[in-house]
Amino acid sequence: MVVAGLGLAPELRAAEGDGVFRWQPFLGPFHSVLLHFPIGFVTMAFLVDLYYLWRPKSEVQPVITLMLGLSVITTMLTIVLGLLRATGAEYDPQTLAAHKNYGIAVGVLTVVTLWLQWLGYHETASNAPRTLLRAGYRCLLLGNIVLLIIAGHEGGNLTHGSNYLTKNAPGFVKALVEEEKETPAVAASGGNEQEKFYREKVKPIFDTKCLSCHGPEKQKGKYRMDQPAIALKGGDSEKLAVKPGDPFASNLVRLILLPPGDDDVMPPAGKGSLTPEEVMHVIRWIQQGAQIPGHTTAEAKPAN
Repeated sequence: MVVAGLGLAPELRAAEGDGVFRWQPFLGPFHSVLLHFPIGFVTMAFLVDLYYLWRPKSEVQPVITLMLGLSVITTMLTIVLGLLRATGAEYDPQTLAAHKNYGIAVGVLTVVTLWLQWLGYHETASNAPRTLLRAGYRCLLLGNIVLLIIAGHEGGNLTHGSNYLTKNAPGFVKALVEEEKETPAVAASGGNEQEKFYREKVKPIFDTKCLSCHGPEKQKGKYRMDQPAIALKGGDSEKLAVKPGDPFASNLVRLILLPPGDDDVMPPAGKGSLTPEEVMHVIRWIQQGAQIPGHTTAEAKPAN
């Protein structure tokens, strides 16, 4: 959940405050739109090449060359927009670095794949080298598909959180792939009633509707709801996010109670709004003292 009231990204504040148009925050989000094109072109090239192996026809390879060429162009543009997006956003550095490295690797591999495909099918050469070039081209094409999947997954972790593929999975799947994050002491004792209420009623709300923008991989406004101290204090806005015992002095409550059309309402439009029952769970949790398992709640102060 992008807590705008808890802290706008610095480049957005600058763009809104000084009246000067900023190209970077405008163009960066188009990374999410353009990235679908290289995925589509490479996948189409792979499928058409499978058809060529089944029924070799001379007119098929020029089509693959065109697809790979378009993939190179769109991949390079996607990388540029991705770098613009990464500069202005607040993501986990390790996850961001992994996504960036895999994305650049996809670009390099696509160029080499196109080069080998061109040499193998369009350049004059002896039969032996052509056979090796074609084999190399197909290996790289398959490798490109694998890298695209990995890069896409890392990108998904940045924007949706690391559990976005498994949050609606069956219980046995979650048990296999998701880590239990409760501390041993809490797991052994079961915690008090307030902590139990947090684990059963409040934490699932934060996990499904907040952590994609305020979790380990991404921190809008430098606000993280998976770190108790920051979750209570707030982010860049320096407004107290959670005041234990006083929900209506908590900026978090103010934001989730805003009208649906308000620019600052949390979660924002398209992110899945809180139900009245979920809102009451958050308010009740704060009213009871905002207990978080494994964390000693004290009077929180706004972040400096």
